[in-house]
Amino acid sequence: ASSVVVMDCEESSTMLRRQRQLKADPILPVAEESECRHLSKHSLSPRRRVGPYQKFALRFVVAVGLILVFGTCYSSLTSRDPCAVLSTSLRLTPPSMPKIFHYQSKVDTLTKETATWNTMLKIMPPIQTYPNINISSTGTWTSVYWSDESCLRLVRDHFPDFVPTYEGFAHTIQRVDSCRYLILSKYGGIYADTDISLHSDDIERLIPDGVGLVESPFRYNEYVQNSLMTATAPGHQFWDLVIKLIKERGHSGVVLSTTGPKMLDDGVERYRSEGGTGVQILPCELFQRLPSGQWDTTFTNILGRDVLARAVPMRGCGRYGDNRCEITRHVGKASWTVESGQMM
Repeated sequence: ASSVVVMDCEESSTMLRRQRQLKADPILPVAEESECRHLSKHSLSPRRRVGPYQKFALRFVVAVGLILVFGTCYSSLTSRDPCAVLSTSLRLTPPSMPKIFHYQSKVDTLTKETATWNTMLKIMPPIQTYPNINISSTGTWTSVYWSDESCLRLVRDHFPDFVPTYEGFAHTIQRVDSCRYLILSKYGGIYADTDISLHSDDIERLIPDGVGLVESPFRYNEYVQNSLMTATAPGHQFWDLVIKLIKERGHSGVVLSTTGPKMLDDGVERYRSEGGTGVQILPCELFQRLPSGQWDTTFTNILGRDVLARAVPMRGCGRYGDNRCEITRHVGKASWTVESGQMM
C-alpha cells in the first residue's frame, strides 16, 4: 500500500510540472517529491497484527463457549418435566419407617438449609445425640446430630470389625462418608447433608421401600450420590455390602472410589448383580438439580459444578431454584474441602 502511494505522488508531481511548463501558470501548486514521500510514510498507519498466542486464546474462548452452549441446550432439551416425575413417584401413603432425620457437622449449630428440615418435618427440640437416641412413639419426627466423636463411638460400639479401616483413613471425609452408611444401617431414617434444604412435606410419600439414593446431576462423574439417602428399616443388606467394599478399598486415599459416590455406584451394581433388591434411585428432578449461581464454595468446586458439568452433554434435571416440584435443593458447597480445595 505504501509503494502505491509513492507512485501516485510521483505521477502527480510529474503531471503538475508538465502542466506548469505547458501553461506557464505560476499559481498552480506543484507537489514536491519530498512532501509526497513524507505523506506516503505518515498518512497511513500500519495494520496491527494479531500474535499466535492471541489467536489461540480467541479460538479457545470461542470453542469453550460453543461447548457450553451445546451442553446446556442438550441438557435442557432432554430433561424430564419435574412435575410429571413427581406425579408418577408419589405413593398413596408414606412408608412405615423410623422417623429419624440425621445430619453431620463439626458443630451442632443448624445451617439455614438443615433448619428447613426441622420446619417441614415439624421436628420439635431438643436435637438428640448418640447414644441417647429415642424414636418417638407418637409418629413424629426426631432430629439427630452426629459429630466426629459420636461417629467414632458408633463404630466402636456397633461395628468393631470396621474400626481399623475407619481409624486408618487418610482423610476425614472418608470417615464422614462411612459414618453416614453406618448410621442408616443401624437406625434407618433420612440422612441429608447440611447444605440440602427441604421445600415440600411431600417427601414422606416419595421415600421408597428399602434404601433410597439420590441421583447425581453430575452423571459424567457418578450416577448416585451420598448427600441424601433414606432407609425405611435398619439393617438393610445393601449397607453390609457397602461396608465390605469400603474395607476392601480403605487403604487408598482416593475418596470418590473408596467411600464416596463412585464406591456407591459400584456397590449398587454389585448388589443388583448378586440378586439384591430394595435399592431405589431418588430422581434428580425432585431432589438434586444442577446448582447455579451459588458462589459460597471453592473456585475448584465452582469450575467443576458450573462449567464442566454444563459442558458435558447429559440429560438435565430441571431448573435449579425455580420451586417447581423441587422437593429438596442442594447448594453444593463442598464443605468437605478446605479453602484451598484440598480434602479434609
